[in-house]
Amino acid sequence: MHWITNLMIGLKSIFQKQRVERELDEELQSYVEASAAHKQIAGMTAEAAHRAAMVEVGSRNAVKHQVWSSRWESSLEGLLQDTRVSLRMLAKSPAFTAIALLSLALGIGGNTAIFTLINQVMLRNLPVRNPEQLVTFGHATDGGEAGGIDMGSYGLFPWYVARQLQADPGPFQGIASLCSFSDKVSIRLPAAGGAADSGAPAILAPASLVSGNYFSVLGAQPFMGRAITTSDDATPGSEAVVVLSHHFWQQSLSSDPAILGKTISINGSPFNVIGVMPPAFHGIKREIEPPDLWAPMTMQAVILKQPSMLTPGGGLYFLDVFGRLSSQAATHKSAWAQSQNWLDQQIRTAIRAEEGAKVTPARLQEISRVTVPLVYAARGASLLREQYGDSLTILMGVVALVLLIACANLANFLLARAAARKREIATRLALGSSRARIVRQSLIETLLLSLTGGVLGLGIAFAATRLLIGFVSQGNAYIAMDPAPDTTVLLFTLGLSLLTGILFGLAPALAAARTGAASNLSAGSRTAQSSGGKSARFWPKTLVTVQVMLSLLLLVGAGLFLRTLRNLQSQDYGFERSHLLLAEFNAKLAGYKPSQTPDLHQRLIERLSALPGVRSVALCATPPISEGNWSSSVTIPGYTPAPKENRHSILNRVSGQYFETAGISVVAGRPFNDDDTAKSQKVAVINQTLASHFFPKGDAVGRSIIIDSDGVKGPWQIVGIARDTKSRNPRATDPVAMTYIPLAQIDPFLPADASSAPVTGGVAKPAVPEENQDRFAGMTLVRTTGDPAHTINDLRAAFASVDPNLPLLRITTIHDQLSNLMTNDELISSLTSLFSMLAVLLAAIGLYGVMSYNVVRRTNEIGLRIALGAQTSAVQWMILGESLLLLAMGVGLGLPLTLLAAKYIKDQLFGLGALDPMTFTIALTVVSVMTLLAAWLPARRATKVDPTVALRCD
Repeated sequence: MHWITNLMIGLKSIFQKQRVERELDEELQSYVEASAAHKQIAGMTAEAAHRAAMVEVGSRNAVKHQVWSSRWESSLEGLLQDTRVSLRMLAKSPAFTAIALLSLALGIGGNTAIFTLINQVMLRNLPVRNPEQLVTFGHATDGGEAGGIDMGSYGLFPWYVARQLQADPGPFQGIASLCSFSDKVSIRLPAAGGAADSGAPAILAPASLVSGNYFSVLGAQPFMGRAITTSDDATPGSEAVVVLSHHFWQQSLSSDPAILGKTISINGSPFNVIGVMPPAFHGIKREIEPPDLWAPMTMQAVILKQPSMLTPGGGLYFLDVFGRLSSQAATHKSAWAQSQNWLDQQIRTAIRAEEGAKVTPARLQEISRVTVPLVYAARGASLLREQYGDSLTILMGVVALVLLIACANLANFLLARAAARKREIATRLALGSSRARIVRQSLIETLLLSLTGGVLGLGIAFAATRLLIGFVSQGNAYIAMDPAPDTTVLLFTLGLSLLTGILFGLAPALAAARTGAASNLSAGSRTAQSSGGKSARFWPKTLVTVQVMLSLLLLVGAGLFLRTLRNLQSQDYGFERSHLLLAEFNAKLAGYKPSQTPDLHQRLIERLSALPGVRSVALCATPPISEGNWSSSVTIPGYTPAPKENRHSILNRVSGQYFETAGISVVAGRPFNDDDTAKSQKVAVINQTLASHFFPKGDAVGRSIIIDSDGVKGPWQIVGIARDTKSRNPRATDPVAMTYIPLAQIDPFLPADASSAPVTGGVAKPAVPEENQDRFAGMTLVRTTGDPAHTINDLRAAFASVDPNLPLLRITTIHDQLSNLMTNDELISSLTSLFSMLAVLLAAIGLYGVMSYNVVRRTNEIGLRIALGAQTSAVQWMILGESLLLLAMGVGLGLPLTLLAAKYIKDQLFGLGALDPMTFTIALTVVSVMTLLAAWLPARRATKVDPTVALRCD
């Protein structure tokens, strides 16, 4: 414990300096008296002995300084003194300090804000046990239900295959599954007695279906209660239990500690609450709107409000599957490869078993090559990461360049201050200060600036991150992202602040330490300073050149992204984008059956059509463009498809007046009308892409089409050809086949399946017909005469008048719908534009500062030139010429770097090349104008120098 004692003594010495001084004085006095007494014993007189003892000791102050310097606390005191001096120097220059702090706060804050998102979207591991052992089978980012595919196509699995893998995980520690999408469910909370209150208002929240071993394979422990187990997922339709998210428990249940064991109603069915998960847990899939509830897979029919998809030997592909590797496979490539080979064999065996004896040798060869890759999932399966990962990486580079420009500015200002303080530093050197002490004091000053800027930057980052999260959330009330900085972000900000302080402070510190004491204290030092020299002007000019180079790079990047966004917004989508309102609803959550939908749809259309300012109304499954869609392969009677020919078509079930309301023109034949009823001939409208693919001779109208989906099989007679439209991705350039069918003509029941008929006494009874869930519409289109946003309140009231329990999930204009699909492009274009403008402003300030300082330093020279007859234009050109040289050097170095960087972002562009000449021309023009404007003002000031005053300054 000796070091603790030493530490405490040292701290007391620092804070009780006067006591230490007294003790040293007493010790020295005691030494002098003892030495004098010894000398008297040797025969010296008292006066002579005292004098000799004093001579022997020497300067008391020197001795005390030597003693104090030998102790560790002297170094700490020196740091505190340098800190006090630095604070005084910063306080003496409030304008410089304010500009420096603002620049650093913006630069560090921008970097921290982007890193906060990168940390949450791309770097943070799942809050589970040993996340590095988790893998998904495929990328697990697609959501939906699909038929007519195999497991190698999308990485989606049917229920029975997932069950087989779960029962026999092979080399994996465990294999689990979850539904690939989170549907919103209608929830009624428990009343005081613990049972669900049927009279309470319903809450809509996303719910996820999971296998019984989902939580155990993940290694996730509940915050309260227990998680779902395999016994809860044993039999379809049994064990109606639910686990809540911490957010739902906190927000909707007011953190009720007695919630366990109570019953909540989900889609009208009672579920027993068995657990609450921790705040940081949102499942293995990281979605924009995370699930609020987890229920056993066996409750699929209740949660999804669809017929059972849990059928052995068949069913839809709707599950994501993941597993936990063995400890060897997580660390060794050979064991990983063995796990991959085992999975591929299981997949191939399942596909061969499904296709049975009809499989051909060619198909067997095809199946033998099917693979579902294992994907590292320590950070989860994230659609956010796929959507925003590249953009956040680019933005991180952009804000880093802005911070570099800010550092270059501050380094230039500090170099100018160091030159102005040469006489002060020379005096300190002459009085015995070391050059190391000069460097230390200068670095402390810059570190004070950078650390203070980092603290201010945290506040800016918090506000900016909130805005960015709101931008990314796409209007969702809750998103699993937090603007508050965690330990990783705080350490990043601290490290960045320290690095920034050293980056912009080291060169000025070394320049100050190289000051010569004799030359700068001589009478001619002012003249020497004014003339400067190559070494004095090299670094400022170099930093300005770097600023011009980086500004050009940022301007080109911003221009490319802005033109990309403009191209995306202005392209032809195939439908009319003005005065169109979209309202998403879910009649299933209000308890409607498929047989009740025709009456509901008719009432909605009539009520909405009567609203003031409404031109037309239509219902459909999906809007003209959306993130998700309904699709199936199609068959054309008399058409023989080629091997592996793509016969898939996007489907949309629509009401009459859909094409008029959506603004999609029918280029051949006719659209749907009131005569297309359940009792008339089944008709369909296809788009131009599907017509040209299957009917190249132009004879599509009047032909038939069969949809390979039981609920809407047909056959359907083609009565019209609609114009091609964008269906999902605004960036997509390949045409997509689409088929439209009338809601009114969809059969009320699915075709009977004889294999599922009940058997009694060896006699099969007729199968009970199953209602067709494809009769539901999910979207309302309203075309208005004015601003569609003004119709939103009337639309809500109209829905409530039809049925107060009919939930409206989302209301948006078509412009907002498109904007949500282009969130990534809007984010990167707006932020790069903002930061590039900030970079240009900082570069202009830096250039103006350097040129102004050069004019001040060369006042004597300029005055002498004017006195000797130099024209003002020549003096002005002397300053401008220097700036143009810096511009030429910056552009010359910046163009190759910009060309290289532009090729890196080419995949982010749309409708233009990475070397777009217009963007480069505009960027060069902006940089040139900025440079000339920043240099013209100092050059103009140089022509106003009075020779008599300038020469007198020497």
